Amino acid sequence: MSSITREVWGRKLKLEVYPEGGKSQSDAQSLALERLCSAWDAVNKSASKLKEYCAKDGDGGDMENVFRYVTPRYLFLPKTQRKRTVALMCEYRFDPEHGIALVFENETLREIGLQDIIL
Repeated sequence: MSSITREVWGRKLKLEVYPEGGKSQSDAQSLALERLCSAWDAVNKSASKLKEYCAKDGDGGDMENVFRYVTPRYLFLPKTQRKRTVALMCEYRFDPEHGIALVFENETLREIGLQDIIL
């Protein structure tokens, strides 16, 4: 597996890259990852939407420090790439069994939800 180091919501993190369907990335998966890395601001700008999601789903606590609730772990590259799709997969305090995914399509946040939305 490969990995990338990027700043996510103000913290520098090393994220493993997991392509669905095997150890090597298809050309479409590689392109999706490359484009998201080039437009990484989309990931950092997702923090406000993530905080909104956690506030609705959680205990109503202070969402200023999103890392109290969400821990980014890896990037998932779906096998079928109709659009350039990459999901940031995270541990989630309010649902540790399912975690949370931030799904980016064509370098834009499409959806936030339990990891089932992309797996």
